[in-house]
Amino acid sequence: MVFLTGGGSRTDIASLAILRPASVVACALACFTIRRAHLVQHKATLMGFAAIASVALMHSLSGRDEVFAIDALVGIKGAWRPLTLAPMNGWHALVSLCAPLAVLLFGIQLSREDLYRLLPLIIGLASFSGFLGLLQAVGSVDSPLYFYRITNFGSAVGLFANRNHAATLLACLFPMLTVLAVTAQGSADMQYRRRITAAVIGVVLVPLVLVTGSRAGLVNSLIALAGSALIYVTSRPQSVVRKTKSKPKRSGVTTSLAAAGAVVGLGFLTFFLSRATAVERLFSKSLDEESRTGFWQVSLDIFWKYFPWGSGSGSFVEAYLLAEPDAMLDPTYLNRAHNDWVEVAVTFGLAGVILLAAALAAYCLRMYRLWGQSNGRARATVYGRMAGVAIGIFGIASISDYPLRTPTLMCVFTVCTLWFTMSSNRPAGPNDVGQENQA
Repeated sequence: MVFLTGGGSRTDIASLAILRPASVVACALACFTIRRAHLVQHKATLMGFAAIASVALMHSLSGRDEVFAIDALVGIKGAWRPLTLAPMNGWHALVSLCAPLAVLLFGIQLSREDLYRLLPLIIGLASFSGFLGLLQAVGSVDSPLYFYRITNFGSAVGLFANRNHAATLLACLFPMLTVLAVTAQGSADMQYRRRITAAVIGVVLVPLVLVTGSRAGLVNSLIALAGSALIYVTSRPQSVVRKTKSKPKRSGVTTSLAAAGAVVGLGFLTFFLSRATAVERLFSKSLDEESRTGFWQVSLDIFWKYFPWGSGSGSFVEAYLLAEPDAMLDPTYLNRAHNDWVEVAVTFGLAGVILLAAALAAYCLRMYRLWGQSNGRARATVYGRMAGVAIGIFGIASISDYPLRTPTLMCVFTVCTLWFTMSSNRPAGPNDVGQENQA
Protein backbone atom coordinates (compact mmCIF):
# COMPACT_ATOMS: atom_id res chain seq x y z
CA MET A 1 0.00 0.00 0.00
CA VAL A 2 2.73 2.48 0.90
CA PHE A 3 4.29 2.16 -2.58
CA LEU A 4 0.96 3.06 -4.19
CA THR A 5 0.00 5.92 -1.86
CA GLY A 6 3.21 7.26 -0.30
CA GLY A 7 5.30 8.48 -3.22
CA GLY A 8 5.16 12.19 -2.36
CA SER A 9 6.47 14.36 0.46
CA ARG A 10 3.77 17.06 0.43
CA THR A 11 1.16 17.19 3.17
CA ASP A 12 -1.74 17.89 0.78
CA ILE A 13 -1.51 14.64 -1.21
CA ALA A 14 -4.95 13.04 -1.48
CA SER A 15 -3.59 9.50 -1.06
CA LEU A 16 -2.46 10.35 2.48
CA ALA A 17 -6.13 10.14 3.47
CA ILE A 18 -5.76 6.39 2.85
CA LEU A 19 -2.18 5.83 3.96
CA ARG A 20 -2.21 7.58 7.32
CA PRO A 21 -5.32 5.94 8.82
CA ALA A 22 -4.06 2.59 7.55
CA SER A 23 -0.68 3.27 9.19
CA VAL A 24 -2.33 4.08 12.53
CA VAL A 25 -4.37 0.87 12.36
CA ALA A 26 -1.23 -1.10 11.46
CA CYS A 27 0.60 0.35 14.46
CA ALA A 28 -2.29 -0.66 16.71
CA LEU A 29 -2.32 -4.20 15.33
CA ALA A 30 1.44 -4.49 15.78
CA CYS A 31 1.10 -3.46 19.42
CA PHE A 32 -1.35 -6.31 19.99
CA THR A 33 1.05 -8.94 18.63
CA ILE A 34 4.33 -7.62 20.00
CA ARG A 35 5.95 -9.32 22.98
CA ARG A 36 8.24 -8.07 25.73
CA ALA A 37 11.08 -10.18 24.32
CA HIS A 38 10.85 -8.26 21.04
CA LEU A 39 11.11 -4.93 22.85
CA VAL A 40 14.09 -6.03 24.94
CA GLN A 41 15.88 -7.56 21.95
CA HIS A 42 15.55 -4.42 19.84
CA LYS A 43 15.65 -1.76 22.52
CA ALA A 44 18.46 0.17 20.81
CA THR A 45 16.53 0.49 17.53
CA LEU A 46 13.32 1.42 19.34
CA MET A 47 15.11 4.00 21.47
CA GLY A 48 16.49 5.59 18.32
CA PHE A 49 13.03 5.87 16.80
CA ALA A 50 11.65 7.24 20.09
CA ALA A 51 14.40 9.86 20.09
CA ILE A 52 13.31 10.99 16.62
CA ALA A 53 9.67 11.26 17.69
CA SER A 54 10.51 13.03 20.97
CA VAL A 55 12.62 15.64 19.24
CA ALA A 56 9.53 16.53 17.20
CA LEU A 57 7.75 17.38 20.46
CA MET A 58 10.46 19.52 22.01
CA HIS A 59 9.64 23.02 23.16
CA SER A 60 10.94 25.69 20.86
CA LEU A 61 10.89 29.18 22.33
CA SER A 62 13.64 31.20 20.65
CA GLY A 63 12.85 33.65 17.85
CA ARG A 64 9.11 33.92 18.53
CA ASP A 65 8.91 37.74 18.70
CA GLU A 66 8.19 38.19 14.98
CA VAL A 67 5.49 35.53 14.99
CA PHE A 68 3.77 37.00 18.03
CA ALA A 69 3.88 40.44 16.38
CA ILE A 70 2.26 39.05 13.21
CA ASP A 71 -0.42 37.33 15.30
CA ALA A 72 -1.18 40.64 17.00
CA LEU A 73 -1.45 42.49 13.65
CA VAL A 74 -4.01 40.04 12.27
CA GLY A 75 -5.98 39.94 15.52
CA ILE A 76 -4.84 36.53 16.77
CA LYS A 77 -4.42 36.63 20.52
CA GLY A 78 -3.22 33.91 22.80
CA ALA A 79 -2.05 31.58 20.01
CA TRP A 80 -0.09 28.74 21.58
CA ARG A 81 3.13 27.99 19.67
CA PRO A 82 5.61 26.47 22.13
CA LEU A 83 6.28 23.35 20.05
CA THR A 84 6.59 24.74 16.55
CA LEU A 85 6.00 27.88 14.49
CA ALA A 86 3.54 25.87 12.38
CA PRO A 87 1.45 23.68 14.73
CA MET A 88 -0.58 22.00 11.96
CA ASN A 89 2.53 21.08 9.98
CA GLY A 90 4.07 19.81 13.18
CA TRP A 91 1.19 17.37 13.59
CA HIS A 92 1.61 16.32 9.96
CA ALA A 93 5.31 15.61 10.56
CA LEU A 94 4.54 13.58 13.67
CA VAL A 95 1.76 11.52 12.04
CA SER A 96 4.01 10.84 9.02
CA LEU A 97 6.12 8.65 11.31
CA CYS A 98 3.25 6.16 11.71
CA ALA A 99 4.02 4.34 8.45
CA PRO A 100 7.70 3.59 9.24
CA LEU A 101 6.72 2.91 12.87
CA ALA A 102 4.29 0.22 11.72
CA VAL A 103 7.04 -1.35 9.59
CA LEU A 104 9.41 -1.24 12.55
CA LEU A 105 6.93 -2.75 15.03
CA PHE A 106 6.06 -5.62 12.69
CA GLY A 107 9.69 -6.00 11.57
CA ILE A 108 11.13 -6.60 15.03
CA GLN A 109 8.72 -9.53 15.40
CA LEU A 110 10.15 -11.31 12.36
CA SER A 111 12.88 -13.92 12.32
CA ARG A 112 15.96 -13.45 10.20
CA GLU A 113 14.50 -15.80 7.60
CA ASP A 114 11.34 -13.68 7.39
CA LEU A 115 13.38 -10.50 7.05
CA TYR A 116 15.34 -12.08 4.20
CA ARG A 117 12.05 -12.66 2.35
CA LEU A 118 11.42 -8.91 2.28
CA LEU A 119 14.30 -8.42 -0.16
CA PRO A 120 12.62 -9.89 -3.29
CA LEU A 121 9.45 -7.98 -2.40
CA ILE A 122 11.24 -4.61 -2.28
CA ILE A 123 13.18 -5.42 -5.46
CA GLY A 124 9.95 -6.31 -7.25
CA LEU A 125 8.11 -3.15 -6.20
CA ALA A 126 11.08 -0.89 -6.94
CA SER A 127 11.58 -2.55 -10.35
CA PHE A 128 7.90 -1.99 -11.14
CA SER A 129 8.33 1.69 -10.27
CA GLY A 130 11.36 1.88 -12.56
CA PHE A 131 9.59 0.28 -15.52
CA LEU A 132 6.58 2.52 -14.95
CA GLY A 133 8.99 5.43 -15.15
CA LEU A 134 10.23 4.16 -18.51
CA LEU A 135 6.64 4.13 -19.81
CA GLN A 136 6.23 7.70 -18.54
CA ALA A 137 9.41 8.72 -20.37
CA VAL A 138 8.31 7.33 -23.73
CA GLY A 139 4.72 8.59 -23.32
CA SER A 140 3.25 12.06 -23.31
CA VAL A 141 3.70 14.66 -20.60
CA ASP A 142 -0.01 14.54 -19.73
CA SER A 143 0.02 10.74 -19.45
CA PRO A 144 -2.39 9.27 -16.83
CA LEU A 145 0.59 7.22 -15.60
CA TYR A 146 1.66 10.22 -13.50
CA PHE A 147 -0.04 9.68 -10.14
CA TYR A 148 0.52 13.06 -8.46
CA ARG A 149 -0.91 16.47 -9.25
CA ILE A 150 2.39 18.21 -8.45
CA THR A 151 5.19 16.14 -9.93
CA ASN A 152 8.10 16.22 -12.37
CA PHE A 153 6.08 15.87 -15.55
CA GLY A 154 8.26 14.72 -18.42
CA SER A 155 10.59 12.72 -16.18
CA ALA A 156 10.53 9.05 -15.25
CA VAL A 157 9.28 9.35 -11.68
CA GLY A 158 7.56 5.95 -11.49
CA LEU A 159 5.45 5.64 -8.34
CA PHE A 160 6.92 8.88 -6.97
CA ALA A 161 6.25 12.57 -7.40
CA ASN A 162 9.92 13.57 -7.44
CA ARG A 163 12.52 12.33 -9.95
CA ASN A 164 15.28 12.37 -7.33
CA HIS A 165 13.32 10.11 -4.99
CA ALA A 166 12.66 7.64 -7.81
CA ALA A 167 16.35 7.61 -8.73
CA THR A 168 17.42 7.13 -5.10
CA LEU A 169 15.34 3.98 -4.80
CA LEU A 170 16.71 2.65 -8.09
CA ALA A 171 20.24 3.29 -6.85
CA CYS A 172 19.51 1.23 -3.73
CA LEU A 173 18.53 -1.67 -5.97
CA PHE A 174 22.13 -2.28 -7.09
CA PRO A 175 23.40 -3.62 -3.72
CA MET A 176 20.05 -5.38 -3.16
CA LEU A 177 20.35 -7.25 -6.45
CA THR A 178 23.93 -8.17 -5.60
CA VAL A 179 22.82 -9.75 -2.33
CA LEU A 180 19.96 -11.50 -4.12
CA ALA A 181 22.56 -13.11 -6.37
CA VAL A 182 25.22 -14.06 -3.81
CA THR A 183 22.74 -15.51 -1.29
CA ALA A 184 20.88 -17.64 -3.84
CA GLN A 185 19.95 -21.03 -2.38
CA GLY A 186 18.29 -24.26 -3.51
CA SER A 187 19.34 -26.39 -6.46
CA ALA A 188 22.13 -25.33 -8.82
CA ASP A 189 19.53 -24.52 -11.47
CA MET A 190 17.52 -22.34 -9.09
CA GLN A 191 20.64 -20.49 -7.98
CA TYR A 192 21.64 -19.92 -11.61
CA ARG A 193 18.20 -18.52 -12.54
CA ARG A 194 18.21 -16.21 -9.53
CA ARG A 195 21.64 -14.84 -10.41
CA ILE A 196 20.69 -14.35 -14.04
CA THR A 197 17.51 -12.53 -12.99
CA ALA A 198 19.48 -10.24 -10.70
CA ALA A 199 22.04 -9.56 -13.45
CA VAL A 200 19.37 -8.74 -16.05
CA ILE A 201 17.54 -6.33 -13.73
CA GLY A 202 20.87 -4.74 -12.78
CA VAL A 203 21.77 -4.12 -16.42
CA VAL A 204 18.34 -2.63 -17.15
CA LEU A 205 18.64 -0.35 -14.09
CA VAL A 206 21.31 1.75 -15.78
CA PRO A 207 19.06 3.28 -18.48
CA LEU A 208 16.21 3.50 -15.96
CA VAL A 209 18.36 5.74 -13.75
CA LEU A 210 19.42 7.81 -16.76
CA VAL A 211 15.88 8.41 -17.92
CA THR A 212 14.83 9.84 -14.55
CA GLY A 213 16.90 12.89 -15.40
CA SER A 214 18.26 13.03 -11.85
CA ARG A 215 21.89 14.06 -11.54
CA ALA A 216 21.93 13.13 -7.86
CA GLY A 217 20.51 9.74 -8.81
CA LEU A 218 23.34 9.18 -11.27
CA VAL A 219 25.96 10.00 -8.62
CA ASN A 220 24.23 7.77 -6.08
CA SER A 221 24.09 4.95 -8.62
CA LEU A 222 27.83 5.14 -9.18
CA ILE A 223 28.36 4.94 -5.41
CA ALA A 224 25.90 2.04 -5.24
CA LEU A 225 27.73 0.18 -8.02
CA ALA A 226 31.04 0.56 -6.15
CA GLY A 227 29.44 -0.74 -2.96
CA SER A 228 27.83 -3.60 -4.86
CA ALA A 229 31.16 -4.64 -6.37
CA LEU A 230 32.72 -4.69 -2.91
CA ILE A 231 29.84 -6.76 -1.52
CA TYR A 232 30.14 -9.25 -4.37
CA VAL A 233 33.89 -9.69 -4.05
CA THR A 234 33.75 -10.21 -0.28
CA SER A 235 30.51 -12.17 -0.06
CA ARG A 236 30.16 -14.47 -3.08
CA PRO A 237 29.85 -18.15 -2.22
CA GLN A 238 32.91 -20.37 -2.38
CA SER A 239 31.30 -22.45 -5.10
CA VAL A 240 31.12 -19.39 -7.35
CA VAL A 241 34.73 -18.51 -6.51
CA ARG A 242 35.93 -22.01 -7.45
CA LYS A 243 33.84 -22.04 -10.62
CA THR A 244 35.20 -18.66 -11.63
CA LYS A 245 38.78 -19.76 -11.07
CA SER A 246 38.28 -22.91 -13.13
CA LYS A 247 36.98 -21.03 -16.18
CA PRO A 248 39.38 -19.60 -18.79
CA LYS A 249 40.13 -15.90 -18.48
CA ARG A 250 38.85 -15.38 -21.99
CA SER A 251 35.36 -16.40 -20.87
CA GLY A 252 35.38 -13.78 -18.11
CA VAL A 253 36.53 -11.07 -20.52
CA THR A 254 33.83 -12.03 -23.02
CA THR A 255 31.14 -11.91 -20.33
CA SER A 256 32.33 -8.50 -19.12
CA LEU A 257 32.40 -7.08 -22.65
CA ALA A 258 28.91 -8.44 -23.31
CA ALA A 259 27.56 -6.87 -20.12
CA ALA A 260 29.21 -3.53 -20.93
CA GLY A 261 27.84 -3.66 -24.47
CA ALA A 262 24.35 -4.37 -23.15
CA VAL A 263 24.52 -1.38 -20.79
CA VAL A 264 25.78 0.96 -23.55
CA GLY A 265 23.17 -0.34 -26.00
CA LEU A 266 20.33 0.11 -23.55
CA GLY A 267 21.63 3.58 -22.72
CA PHE A 268 21.53 4.67 -26.37
CA LEU A 269 18.13 3.03 -26.87
CA THR A 270 16.75 4.86 -23.86
CA PHE A 271 18.11 8.16 -25.14
CA PHE A 272 16.51 7.83 -28.54
CA LEU A 273 13.16 6.51 -27.30
CA SER A 274 12.70 8.93 -24.40
CA ARG A 275 12.18 12.66 -24.52
CA ALA A 276 15.52 14.33 -24.93
CA THR A 277 14.81 16.72 -22.05
CA ALA A 278 14.76 13.87 -19.54
CA VAL A 279 18.28 12.74 -20.45
CA GLU A 280 19.74 16.10 -21.44
CA ARG A 281 18.93 17.39 -17.96
CA LEU A 282 21.75 15.16 -16.68
CA PHE A 283 24.27 17.36 -18.47
CA SER A 284 22.71 20.76 -17.90
CA LYS A 285 22.78 23.11 -14.94
CA SER A 286 19.44 24.32 -13.68
CA LEU A 287 18.68 27.60 -11.95
CA ASP A 288 17.37 25.70 -8.94
CA GLU A 289 20.70 24.01 -8.38
CA GLU A 290 22.57 27.29 -8.78
CA SER A 291 20.37 28.78 -6.05
CA ARG A 292 20.71 25.80 -3.72
CA THR A 293 23.84 27.10 -2.00
CA GLY A 294 21.99 30.36 -1.33
CA PHE A 295 19.12 28.41 0.25
CA TRP A 296 21.55 26.59 2.50
CA GLN A 297 23.22 29.81 3.64
CA VAL A 298 19.87 31.33 4.61
CA SER A 299 18.94 28.07 6.35
CA LEU A 300 22.11 28.21 8.43
CA ASP A 301 21.26 31.77 9.43
CA ILE A 302 17.83 30.54 10.54
CA PHE A 303 19.50 27.81 12.59
CA TRP A 304 21.38 30.37 14.64
CA LYS A 305 18.31 32.57 14.94
CA TYR A 306 16.31 29.79 16.64
CA PHE A 307 19.27 28.22 18.43
CA PRO A 308 19.31 26.12 20.57
CA TRP A 309 15.73 24.85 20.32
CA GLY A 310 15.01 25.18 16.63
CA SER A 311 11.93 26.52 14.87
CA GLY A 312 9.93 23.34 15.55
CA SER A 313 8.79 20.30 13.62
CA GLY A 314 7.34 21.00 10.16
CA SER A 315 8.03 24.74 10.36
CA PHE A 316 10.84 25.14 7.81
CA VAL A 317 8.70 26.94 5.22
CA GLU A 318 7.40 29.46 7.73
CA ALA A 319 10.84 30.03 9.25
CA TYR A 320 12.40 30.47 5.81
CA LEU A 321 9.75 32.93 4.61
CA LEU A 322 10.46 35.15 7.61
CA ALA A 323 14.18 35.21 6.82
CA GLU A 324 14.24 35.08 3.00
CA PRO A 325 16.32 37.96 1.55
CA ASP A 326 14.58 40.33 -0.86
CA ALA A 327 17.10 39.47 -3.58
CA MET A 328 15.97 35.82 -3.54
CA LEU A 329 12.24 36.51 -3.82
CA ASP A 330 10.44 34.95 -6.80
CA PRO A 331 6.92 33.65 -7.65
CA THR A 332 7.71 30.22 -6.15
CA TYR A 333 8.38 29.23 -2.57
CA LEU A 334 10.90 26.87 -1.03
CA ASN A 335 9.13 23.81 0.37
CA ARG A 336 12.28 22.22 1.78
CA ALA A 337 15.87 23.16 2.49
CA HIS A 338 16.98 20.66 -0.19
CA ASN A 339 19.45 19.41 2.37
CA ASP A 340 17.76 17.30 5.01
CA TRP A 341 20.77 17.48 7.32
CA VAL A 342 20.45 21.27 7.39
CA GLU A 343 16.65 21.18 7.71
CA VAL A 344 16.81 18.88 10.73
CA ALA A 345 19.24 21.31 12.34
CA VAL A 346 16.96 24.27 11.56
CA THR A 347 13.74 22.72 12.85
CA PHE A 348 15.07 20.69 15.78
CA GLY A 349 18.01 22.85 16.82
CA LEU A 350 20.80 21.50 18.99
CA ALA A 351 18.82 18.33 19.83
CA GLY A 352 18.55 17.54 16.11
CA VAL A 353 22.28 18.07 15.58
CA ILE A 354 23.12 15.79 18.51
CA LEU A 355 20.71 13.14 17.23
CA LEU A 356 22.23 13.26 13.74
CA ALA A 357 25.76 13.05 15.16
CA ALA A 358 24.81 10.08 17.32
CA ALA A 359 23.15 8.32 14.37
CA LEU A 360 26.19 8.93 12.16
CA ALA A 361 28.56 7.63 14.83
CA ALA A 362 26.42 4.51 15.36
CA TYR A 363 26.31 3.96 11.59
CA CYS A 364 30.09 4.21 11.20
CA LEU A 365 30.68 1.88 14.16
CA ARG A 366 28.25 -0.71 12.79
CA MET A 367 29.81 -0.52 9.31
CA TYR A 368 33.26 -1.00 10.82
CA ARG A 369 32.10 -4.11 12.66
CA LEU A 370 30.26 -5.55 9.65
CA TRP A 371 33.15 -5.14 7.23
CA GLY A 372 35.69 -6.22 9.81
CA GLN A 373 34.09 -9.61 10.44
CA SER A 374 36.18 -12.58 9.37
CA ASN A 375 33.13 -14.59 8.32
CA GLY A 376 32.02 -12.13 5.67
CA ARG A 377 29.89 -14.67 3.81
CA ALA A 378 27.46 -15.22 6.72
CA ARG A 379 24.03 -14.34 5.42
CA ALA A 380 23.20 -11.86 8.18
CA THR A 381 26.53 -10.11 7.56
CA VAL A 382 25.92 -9.88 3.80
CA TYR A 383 22.48 -8.36 4.37
CA GLY A 384 23.92 -5.96 6.93
CA ARG A 385 26.59 -4.75 4.51
CA MET A 386 24.00 -4.30 1.78
CA ALA A 387 21.74 -2.34 4.12
CA GLY A 388 24.70 -0.21 5.19
CA VAL A 389 25.37 0.76 1.57
CA ALA A 390 21.68 1.58 1.04
CA ILE A 391 21.53 3.68 4.22
CA GLY A 392 24.67 5.49 3.06
CA ILE A 393 22.96 6.25 -0.26
CA PHE A 394 19.99 7.75 1.60
CA GLY A 395 22.38 9.84 3.69
CA ILE A 396 24.27 11.13 0.64
CA ALA A 397 21.03 11.81 -1.23
CA SER A 398 19.84 13.86 1.75
CA ILE A 399 22.71 16.33 1.23
CA SER A 400 20.94 17.80 -1.79
CA ASP A 401 17.40 16.49 -1.36
CA TYR A 402 14.87 15.09 1.12
CA PRO A 403 14.19 11.42 0.22
CA LEU A 404 13.28 10.44 3.79
CA ARG A 405 10.34 12.86 3.78
CA THR A 406 8.58 10.43 1.42
CA PRO A 407 6.57 7.65 3.16
CA THR A 408 7.67 4.96 0.71
CA LEU A 409 11.36 5.67 1.21
CA MET A 410 10.82 6.03 4.97
CA CYS A 411 9.55 2.45 5.04
CA VAL A 412 12.33 1.13 2.78
CA PHE A 413 14.84 2.88 5.05
CA THR A 414 13.23 1.22 8.09
CA VAL A 415 13.57 -2.24 6.51
CA CYS A 416 17.22 -1.44 5.72
CA THR A 417 17.71 -0.47 9.36
CA LEU A 418 16.31 -3.84 10.44
CA TRP A 419 18.75 -5.63 8.13
CA PHE A 420 21.57 -3.36 9.25
CA THR A 421 21.06 -4.02 12.96
CA MET A 422 20.30 -7.71 12.50
CA SER A 423 22.44 -9.72 14.90
CA SER A 424 22.92 -13.27 15.99
CA ASN A 425 20.40 -12.94 18.82
CA ARG A 426 17.53 -12.75 16.31
CA PRO A 427 16.02 -16.20 15.69
CA ALA A 428 17.28 -17.70 12.44
CA GLY A 429 15.46 -19.82 9.93
CA PRO A 430 16.76 -23.16 8.63
CA ASN A 431 18.07 -21.66 5.41
CA ASP A 432 19.99 -19.02 7.32
CA VAL A 433 21.77 -21.62 9.39
CA GLY A 434 22.63 -23.52 6.24
CA GLN A 435 24.08 -20.42 4.65
CA GLU A 436 26.14 -19.64 7.74
CA ASN A 437 27.56 -23.16 7.82
CA GLN A 438 28.23 -23.14 4.08
CA ALA A 439 30.15 -19.88 4.41
